[in-house]
Amino acid sequence: MTEMVCILCPRGCRLTVSEGPEWAVRGNGCPRGAVYGRSEAESPVRVVTATCRARIPEDLAGMDLPRRVPLKTSAGVPKARAPELARQLLCLEAELPVREGDVLIEDWDATGVSVVVTRSIPPLS
Repeated sequence: MTEMVCILCPRGCRLTVSEGPEWAVRGNGCPRGAVYGRSEAESPVRVVTATCRARIPEDLAGMDLPRRVPLKTSAGVPKARAPELARQLLCLEAELPVREGDVLIEDWDATGVSVVVTRSIPPLS
């Protein structure tokens, strides 16, 4: 039996998940809580957010630009593998300019999850 707090809405229902051939979730205030409880107990996933270094090309060298580019995964990755991905992202370097939504890593380690830029640099005018 696993206990957890549902994070899908502000209610924060306290869930109890019974494992086995018949997964049973108790304490949920809505159907989404039951789905969350079961998926979190079976195979937890996390969205990974990080930053990577920004490589500034010569034509943008005179501009006051951030030295880091914000990133996130397009979906959750297996929780146990999140630290591995975070370490890889800290070593990554993105050449400026970048646009929000640019894909820096497609299908990370055959998980079907991409790593995308979350802010345009330089800002769009």
